[in-house]
Amino acid sequence: MQSFQVPSSESPGYSAIYRHPEYKDGTQGGAYSHVETIYDLLVHATGTHPTRDFIGTRSVSFPDGAPSFGEYEWLSGAEAFEYIAELGSGLDHVFEKHAPADAASGAQQPLGIFAINRAEWLLAEFAAFRSRRYTVGICDTVSVEIAEHTVNHADIEVIVCSLDKVPRMIERRDTMPGLKVIVSMDRLDCSQKNIFSHALSAAAVGALRDKARALGIELTDIDAVRELGRASPTPPTLPAPSDLGVVTYTSGTTGAQKGVMLTHAALVYAARSYALMFNFTDSTYLSYVPLMHSFDRCAIHMIMLGQTRIGFYSGDTANLLDDARVLQPTFMIVIPLLLNRIYERLVSATVGAGGLTGFLSRAGFRAKVQSARMGQGPRHALWDRLVFGKVAALFGGRLQSLACGAAPVSDKVLEFFRVCLSCDVLQGYGQTECAVSGVLQLPGDQTLGHMGVPPPGIDIRLRSRPDMDYLVTDTPCPRGELQIRGANVFAGYMKEPELAQQTMDGEWLATGDIVRLNPDGTVTHIDRTKSILKTGRAVWVAPERVEAAYTAHPLVRTIFVHGAMDQTDLVAIVVPEADRFLPWARRIARKDKNAPEPTLAALCADADVVDALLRELNAHAVKSGLTEPEVVGALHCDSEPFESRPTEFYTSTYKLVRRSVLQHYSAAIERMFARPGASTEPSDSTLLATQLAT
Repeated sequence: MQSFQVPSSESPGYSAIYRHPEYKDGTQGGAYSHVETIYDLLVHATGTHPTRDFIGTRSVSFPDGAPSFGEYEWLSGAEAFEYIAELGSGLDHVFEKHAPADAASGAQQPLGIFAINRAEWLLAEFAAFRSRRYTVGICDTVSVEIAEHTVNHADIEVIVCSLDKVPRMIERRDTMPGLKVIVSMDRLDCSQKNIFSHALSAAAVGALRDKARALGIELTDIDAVRELGRASPTPPTLPAPSDLGVVTYTSGTTGAQKGVMLTHAALVYAARSYALMFNFTDSTYLSYVPLMHSFDRCAIHMIMLGQTRIGFYSGDTANLLDDARVLQPTFMIVIPLLLNRIYERLVSATVGAGGLTGFLSRAGFRAKVQSARMGQGPRHALWDRLVFGKVAALFGGRLQSLACGAAPVSDKVLEFFRVCLSCDVLQGYGQTECAVSGVLQLPGDQTLGHMGVPPPGIDIRLRSRPDMDYLVTDTPCPRGELQIRGANVFAGYMKEPELAQQTMDGEWLATGDIVRLNPDGTVTHIDRTKSILKTGRAVWVAPERVEAAYTAHPLVRTIFVHGAMDQTDLVAIVVPEADRFLPWARRIARKDKNAPEPTLAALCADADVVDALLRELNAHAVKSGLTEPEVVGALHCDSEPFESRPTEFYTSTYKLVRRSVLQHYSAAIERMFARPGASTEPSDSTLLATQLAT
């Protein structure tokens, strides 16, 4: 058994309780007991090794107007602690002058943070914690409306943001009446150029300052705030474990965003739960997943328990492998969307290549897969030296662990990266509501088809969902809704206590995700209660499972699957992977031999190409194990990537916002539903309008 089953813990409608195999009493064994708040964590990380590199940023110059990145430049632990003390003191003065607290109430105040991942993001958050404030992150990729909702709903009066976000904040002042102070992470005199400030001139920033002043907003920069704190230091007002640490606004894939409230105790407990599974000492972490999301924040907190280095990416995920090459991380987390993109390119260069390279790659891949399945670990002296060491070098060559989460990853992709990177590639599961500590594969586990076991101190169980035909009495494996219990569970939704009551089952967090409990105690995700579809075949279908299978095909860049109760088949929007799709589709398209080669857009509109693509993808889907009701009946092919569409197409963790995609492609979906033989009942012209309204 990979997990421990608590004896006699079953109850009607619920499975037994399961725990980490080495922490059978359900506690964390007193590990890191001196760390009770995230500020304690800062003291621990910076005080243990004050001269060691702590926070790193890539240097950048603009020789030809475009950014050219160099080596990483580092703040030591002592330097970071001093920076935080100065910034925290300065923020005390800013709040006292512009947004004074009600001293009698003892209420905490929020600090907004709006930027991509960078050193100043983390430093500003710790500066807030120093004065018992909590932080509210705003994702860099969200729409203006979502950013405004976050600022207003969280009652943010002071926000720290990168300079490129300042115009957006000022221009929308009328819709954010409570905002009083904007602190730019970048110098307002434009004397230090970086990717956030190089496009703005001193004159343009001066005009912004004038406009802010006219609108009643105090616009300053982080260096000026630090100078305030340096000139007049304030004593820290440290948080208690029960104090609010962060409010994280959920991804909002199916509805309005909710502010998840996580205490310092919850954040620390989640970090400890994962830290006890690894041995992170003298390690390096590459941060790029949006910091406002719990996934990256928990990873940073976890590795800080081991006094590791944190290097921030250069600002564009297209350059992520170059950042990794320079930083040489030992640990990374990765989002499936990005992992799938890298997978397609690496397959082409290795096992999918021709000639000697392809022959050696395929032979090595087979040998390493066989070795791993026999329990001999991910490394192979011969094949790593001949072939796969070059792939590992693309990630810096020092990776020991790669953790995947936020959405399902196909077994084929996981196994490929285990072979190529010769390290642990572990799949896990968590939610913002449990500070992302849910289940994770054990280090060294080379098996596939599951998400692992609960970390130390976390309890899990299943609840029967008879409405969906998932029961904990199912044989041979119990099935039901995953529930999580532990000190990592959230304190509620900001200003929406009734929603929290709906999410909790007593002291258990009801995740809304359907899992199977395998005979060895591992957990496999099989369905969702919130985004499943019932088609005209009277069959429930999980679109994300279907999408994961289709996305594994090399012709697919992105796919969105949809269905309805009065429609027999599923339909899909497909954005093809251009490099693979173009030569494939041009062989199929009918054209005059004297005409120029058809464009990507023309091929996506070619009926013969779309029909051939549907046959190709469905053959792949059947081989991948999808059942007949899960196979797509019609395709709409679009040449424009989802990433170039409105930002609402993706959440901060690159999960599809299904409502937004459905709304954008409503006409195309209606056409596919209206094709002959598609419906099981007379077509309802208001179908999509009803779905969009719910």
